[in-house]
Amino acid sequence: MRAGFPTAAARHQGGFTLVELIAAFVIFALGFGVLLQILGDSVRTAKQAKEATQAALYAQSLLDVQGIGQPLKEGGSSGDFDDTYHWQLAVVRYQPQTTAGSTLAPAMATPGQPELYQIELVVSWGNQYLQHHARFVTLRSMAPARPGGQAQPGLPAGFG
Repeated sequence: MRAGFPTAAARHQGGFTLVELIAAFVIFALGFGVLLQILGDSVRTAKQAKEATQAALYAQSLLDVQGIGQPLKEGGSSGDFDDTYHWQLAVVRYQPQTTAGSTLAPAMATPGQPELYQIELVVSWGNQYLQHHARFVTLRSMAPARPGGQAQPGLPAGFG
């Protein structure tokens, strides 16, 4: 070996070739793109979960007061919680099903038995291109009407 001239083995130990650098950069770019896609999806999912949670909280606040203070009345109503969330409420008298699948006739109801009402609430939000809806259905019992007056809201039968 002469001084100042590298051997063949020393020449191949220098560094990465241009092809290796380009391949590494492409692999990095693909991995980074996949990571950004995953992060974008998780942000979108978190936003959707926040909106659905807000809709459920609004629905709970509205359903909690139904039949409290005033007796339930069959019918529908609608309104807005805020600029984004809107609601539609429907109240109908509920007829329990017999084991054969037919409904019980009102005449067969036991005197003093609570009246059942089905409350259906639909909360909607979104824009004209993408609307979201959440549907909440529950039953509420009302004490039967007194002989000379109205039903007692929010009280089980026998209390009043």
